[in-house]
Amino acid sequence: MPTTIQIPTTLAHAEGAYTAVARFGTLATPANLVLDTGSSSLAVLAKVYDPGKDADLRATSLVQEINYGGGAWAGPVVRSTLGFGHGHHERRLPRAPFGVIESEAPVLRQADGIWGLAYRDLNPAYDVTALLASQGCQTGLSWPWPFAEGHALDLPNLKTSLQSQPRSCIEPTFTALEEEGIVRNRFAMSIGRAVVHAGEGTSHASDAASAQLNQGTLVLGGGRELQHLYSGAFHQVRVLHDLYYNVNLRAIRVGGEQPILVPALPASELETRYSNALLDTGSSFLVLDAAVYEAVLAAMGRCDAGFPALVERAQQALAQDEGIPNHLIDVRRWPDLHLTLEAPDGTDTELRVKASHYWPRNALKAGQSLCLLMSQLPHFQGQNILGLPLMAERYVVFERDAGTEGRIGFADRRPAA
Repeated sequence: MPTTIQIPTTLAHAEGAYTAVARFGTLATPANLVLDTGSSSLAVLAKVYDPGKDADLRATSLVQEINYGGGAWAGPVVRSTLGFGHGHHERRLPRAPFGVIESEAPVLRQADGIWGLAYRDLNPAYDVTALLASQGCQTGLSWPWPFAEGHALDLPNLKTSLQSQPRSCIEPTFTALEEEGIVRNRFAMSIGRAVVHAGEGTSHASDAASAQLNQGTLVLGGGRELQHLYSGAFHQVRVLHDLYYNVNLRAIRVGGEQPILVPALPASELETRYSNALLDTGSSFLVLDAAVYEAVLAAMGRCDAGFPALVERAQQALAQDEGIPNHLIDVRRWPDLHLTLEAPDGTDTELRVKASHYWPRNALKAGQSLCLLMSQLPHFQGQNILGLPLMAERYVVFERDAGTEGRIGFADRRPAA
């Protein structure tokens, strides 16, 4: 019978995304995995999980090469036992496929891997049997990693080699948990901040791991029934397609300004990209369509002529992984953002993003603030990536079992006692 699994989460490892612990193989090796609704692959760093010490290991002929907005990784696909939860609440998934990250993955920061929570079509793999045979590899298996180290770290070269190999999509881990009857087809996250809080006396995220501001909860198989995790009513958003969590962003209002209408995708792109916005727990930012971003900055400039320059200064600092001094940003003077999204019944749902959520203080390092607004990414033109600032201080339920594509509910997060 399906159960509900609650797993503590923290910002301390990935710093700009939440991680949860999963356990790998016979030895139940723990790994802190980034929780990412913008992807579907589950993978762990080879330096954390050693397949050679796992009696449950089953090698395959598959290789994954996964690109994100801010990085990429590659490695073999293996099968073994995965464990989720703790103690008598733990549930184990046998023979589960996952990637072993052989290449560098700076996007993870101090995390041990990634857990993509989206759908099957974002979890591609390539069968390298023929490729390996052409190189004299008799086993046809991708583990042990059969490529030279230089090739393994040369992701463009490896990607080119893989594109001519047979491609398929692996069943994502959460889908497997649901199809095995372990959990229901929904999950939820209790989210505090968008970026790790560094205490006034420290500059290291790991020192803040126990801080309440950096903690959260992942709920596998549950949602609204866990009333101790939220308060008030839910605000519903329609999911338009089960690739990403595709949603329809209609408008953004900056403080008391007139709403800025957000362009829909051109009709010619709807069949492949599905909507103008994605809900992404793996993103620390609100990434806005270029024209919308410029309109938001202009509206901020009408609130205070100095605001756009501060945003620009913060973006330049962020390119060096830095923020700007806390004393330059008084969030009480900055406008809140109000995002209008399509509700399941076709009406509007408005969600507020407080200024303190897109300008978090003591972010990554003590004494600095980060601006978490960004113009569109090259590979997502015309699409808005709605990351953790939209979900901050909220309990977010991904109801994949509600209708054809599902819906997402937003309620106020109830802080831990």
